[in-house]
Amino acid sequence: MKKVITLIIAALMCLTALCACSKTDSKLNFGKEFVPAGSQLDVLVQLNAKSVDVGIMDSIMAKYYTSQDSKYASALTVIDGVKLTTEQYGIAARKGSALIYYINNALVKLSKDGTLKTLADKFGIASDLCIDESYTAAEPTDTSDWDYIKQNGKLIIGYTLFAPIAYEDGSNLTGFDVELARLVCAKLGIEPEFVIINWNTKENSLKGKSIDCIWNGLTIDDDRKAAMEISIPYLNNNQVAVIRKDDAGKYKSTADMKDAIIAAESGSAGEACVVPSEE
Repeated sequence: MKKVITLIIAALMCLTALCACSKTDSKLNFGKEFVPAGSQLDVLVQLNAKSVDVGIMDSIMAKYYTSQDSKYASALTVIDGVKLTTEQYGIAARKGSALIYYINNALVKLSKDGTLKTLADKFGIASDLCIDESYTAAEPTDTSDWDYIKQNGKLIIGYTLFAPIAYEDGSNLTGFDVELARLVCAKLGIEPEFVIINWNTKENSLKGKSIDCIWNGLTIDDDRKAAMEISIPYLNNNQVAVIRKDDAGKYKSTADMKDAIIAAESGSAGEACVVPSEE
């Protein structure tokens, strides 16, 4: 009997935890339930497993996985005409860090000499480039954080895995952001070191100096600009909806998703499209 009671209690605890990590329709912008995922790639995994109905994610990633990755391209598709946000990517450093000034200058130089376009062509995202080649800024007076990084001799870069931004090709880490970071570091005279981070706690990793920058398809918004030093935009992006091809006739707009289970990466711009701000 004790064993049965213990099993019942354990089951109730699991059910409570499951309910706590999802959000119901009364709190959502659309959909019946929201399920946070550990990464954007996890969203695709859940769609393939049929544990969620719709995935909200970056258009850059969605286009790649639904066109070039055979495992997902055969089963998943992006809903045409559903563009939830228009946004831009930036690179984040600690607030007030001069690192961003030097990164910005390097980005402009790589854009002007054509290196950036060549790299973007390699990953099929040249049309998404948005570097402002007219960028100019006064040289920073506070270089303490930049001096700290130079003294260490390396730039510790926080990232998560999602193609074509950052992914593993066999044992080799590659991707547009990864290769761009290497090019910028070469111009700055420092070595890049890539560290996988928890995207939901990325700001804490930056403040705690376990990483020096977040370089991984980071959407620029006012809150992040207030909390961190953000580079000039370098890529355009949208938040889009991904579904199984079998559901193409079922979901054509967010209005069709009233009974759908929605997934997005926890702490991402995709989540912000589904779950309204508590403010």
